[in-house]
Amino acid sequence: MTFGILIFPGAHGDKELKRVLEGVYSKKVRTIWNRETDLSGIDVLFIPGGFPCKGSSSSSKCIENSPVIESMIDYAEQGRILIGIGNGFRVLCETGLVPGTLRMNRSQRFICRNTYIKPDNDNTVITRKLSSDEAYRIPIATGYGRYAAKEETLVQMRLRDQILFRYCDETASISEGINVTGAVDNIAGVCNKRKNVFGMIPQPERAVFPFGGNTDGKAIFDSLMEYI
Repeated sequence: MTFGILIFPGAHGDKELKRVLEGVYSKKVRTIWNRETDLSGIDVLFIPGGFPCKGSSSSSKCIENSPVIESMIDYAEQGRILIGIGNGFRVLCETGLVPGTLRMNRSQRFICRNTYIKPDNDNTVITRKLSSDEAYRIPIATGYGRYAAKEETLVQMRLRDQILFRYCDETASISEGINVTGAVDNIAGVCNKRKNVFGMIPQPERAVFPFGGNTDGKAIFDSLMEYI
């Protein structure tokens, strides 16, 4: 089984993600650049965090003009697993693969800290092994982590179990006071209707190795690995 890591200029989460996939799960990893188009042989595709197309006049236009985008959309439409983390989530929003948008944090500042999230459902490949009664401590590092969507979209997402994670405190209680990015409904992650495309702001690959003092992110990867 081969895991792909799709890299746009400015990405910096690929090395941590590769270390987890290879070092913890002994998976084969292939790096794909945004100018490539060949996704053949990829079983699970990740878009890591970072600053997509940093330095370009428009990150949205840079993403739109990346040759890999058409292949990525085809890949997702085939029902294959695609996961965007941090600003990788933003790529999924901008290409319409998941509903909603990601906006600048309510504080108008870059946020780099540990946060707590809880799964909103256990009906997806990355939440099926998680407990909805438990808070998972996962770091975030983002300037654009404020998820937004129209109310009618949110209603449909709730009905279809498309909300993956919500920000909470260490006791798994949800309140506006711990909504670190200002996201609507404290949303920290979502998926598409088909439940094969996933986006989340917190970065679980940074909470896997015990020497970091926190291994809560491993539960998310374990859920995925058991499914596939």
